[in-house]
Amino acid sequence: MKNAECTPLTPEEEKELFGAFPRYLGDKEEALARKFFPQYVFFSAEGKNVRRCICTGCMEGFFVDKAIRPDFFRIKHKGICECPNCGQRAELLAMGKYGNFDSLRSHERAVQISTYKDWLLVQAGYVFRWFDHEDLGGYIEFSPSKRYAFAPGRRVMWKTGVYYSFGHDFWPDGGWDKADRIRTPFQNRAYEVDAAFWPIGVENIAESSLRYCQYGAWFDAEYGGSLGGLDFDLEPFRIAHLIRYLAEYTRRPQMEFLVKLGFHQVVSDLVMRGKPHKNILGWSAGNPADFFRLSKADFRLFKDIRCDFEELKGFRTLRRQGLVKDLAEFVRLSDGWGNGFSLVRSGAAQARVSLERAGRYLKSLDMKPAIAAQLWLDYLDAAGKLKYDLTRDDVRMPGDLAERHDLAAASLRTAEDEKAMRKYRARYRRLVEQFSFTADGLSVVVPGNIQDIVREGRVLQHCVGGYAERHVNGAVTILFLRKESAPGVPYVTIELSTENNCRELRIRQIHGYRNERDGGPPPERVHGGFLKLWLDWVHEGSPRDAEGRPVVKEVTAA
Repeated sequence: MKNAECTPLTPEEEKELFGAFPRYLGDKEEALARKFFPQYVFFSAEGKNVRRCICTGCMEGFFVDKAIRPDFFRIKHKGICECPNCGQRAELLAMGKYGNFDSLRSHERAVQISTYKDWLLVQAGYVFRWFDHEDLGGYIEFSPSKRYAFAPGRRVMWKTGVYYSFGHDFWPDGGWDKADRIRTPFQNRAYEVDAAFWPIGVENIAESSLRYCQYGAWFDAEYGGSLGGLDFDLEPFRIAHLIRYLAEYTRRPQMEFLVKLGFHQVVSDLVMRGKPHKNILGWSAGNPADFFRLSKADFRLFKDIRCDFEELKGFRTLRRQGLVKDLAEFVRLSDGWGNGFSLVRSGAAQARVSLERAGRYLKSLDMKPAIAAQLWLDYLDAAGKLKYDLTRDDVRMPGDLAERHDLAAASLRTAEDEKAMRKYRARYRRLVEQFSFTADGLSVVVPGNIQDIVREGRVLQHCVGGYAERHVNGAVTILFLRKESAPGVPYVTIELSTENNCRELRIRQIHGYRNERDGGPPPERVHGGFLKLWLDWVHEGSPRDAEGRPVVKEVTAA
């Protein structure tokens, strides 16, 4: 789904609206912004028993006497303390440790929210805090790089260039350009699930023309946090997706009743994942029943039983295929299935049989219905990939489901193995050309297929069988060391580090029976001479004579 397009403005409207954005933080806004940062108590010694302190939390300077607060004097530089003046938890910092306080400069992502006429104005950027010897309470400055204006049915965005100076300074370059679409102000950092930011003036949403947008209620349901009010002022927290939410609300006002009715997942899919589910939902509808494309009777039932959105999607899929009559039948047939009902729905849709018939079939089998549902779904998935004729009842609803499931699963594995082997043949030829080698009664053999590696691991009782698919796909390289007198008998297994650069090739691991856990000597010691001879040959580019036999400079392997 594309980002919401910006709506046009006349030049006069744009000039008036752009000029309405605040140019700085107000006193209350600045006080809130200070809470976005770690709090410090700076101190210096005034004699042996007195500390002069300045707290960034309460913005007060004060003296602390050792006789009154001996516990405070036990805390050293960079220790955690409680401010003796306001009681706030803070880091204790010695003023004398800092020359210019540059190391304490920091910034936080934030948005400033305000109103102008019918518009909700949002500025996004960074709040900076820094210190100097003149003010250890800290300077606060907000530098926006994105500006947004939202009103019912209308939305606008401006952006400006951003500059950094040695990772510290940040400021707009003075030129603002109107964007064509609304885009989010911040990108996720590597460690973030959401690009969260601090809100300033979030209470202004309730005073704007978008007061009914329900962002606060949606945020609380999605993340668990109540926006606005005294608690938020005392302990603010980061929010996310505000810009995308407001942009979507200005073109999809149905979000209001969706949140009020508890369908938060629909809104989350739209805002967080860009999925409007247009094939299921009617975003042009003016009432909830039409929005969900249900009759009024079905919608009443849908609301009364608190049917979730996933169930609605399942119902709509079956209804489109003519596999369920109405929502009442859907609800009746779901009774008793619990979480397994989603498997029944999926199976009915895949087999193209009515939901009622699917339920009867699964309950007729000699196993627990929930287990039968999972087995049936797995069978149908395999049968579809194998191109079985699922229009026949004896194929799509077999009486011997367990046996047919196992047969289909085995056939699918065989088919997938054959497909993998077709891709492996070219790799196999390259590996044989590069690595196959015989000398002094030993041979290096390239596995011919997946089963060869699985058998190797089973016979030698180690874990190489788990590498089979990765070897075939080229993720690892597995080779067999065999005795020339018994080339088909597993003896020692080798994993190589790489095949791309023969000069850097080395043995990553080499093991025989049970990884030598019985105390036998390691293969690299027993066959060290042969392995060196073979690797030297590979490093030379695997030379062969006209008949394909390895050409070695010297055969001295023991």
